[in-house]
Amino acid sequence: MTLIGPLMAVLALVAGILILLKPRLLNYIVAIYLIAVGILGLIGPGWTIAAVIALVAGIVILVAPAFLNFVIAVYLIVVGILGLVVAGLSLTPIIALVAGILILVIPRLLNYIVAIYLILIGIVGLIAFF
Repeated sequence: MTLIGPLMAVLALVAGILILLKPRLLNYIVAIYLIAVGILGLIGPGWTIAAVIALVAGIVILVAPAFLNFVIAVYLIVVGILGLVVAGLSLTPIIALVAGILILVIPRLLNYIVAIYLILIGIVGLIAFF
């Protein structure tokens, strides 16, 4: 049994809460979260394209923070679509798709959308583990 799933869920919860507490650090929190998810996905059993996309998105956010909204929105939409294709109709990809679309439609709420997304993904991930 691997602990990467629950570790990613806890990481998402912590990142979401940190964004709510320290919104100025959004770029760094999201970049570190995506890089960590990418690395964990690559070292976990059966790495996926989603792990590579997360790693690339995290690096892009660190290098070009001006594109934060766009990178996060595209990442969430792509991961949501990949999740629906691979796993079928399930909660996690739907949450990602909705969050990505909301970021494109209401960019001024980026911090809240990302924080809520991460917290929800963390909770869903922990529930799935137990």
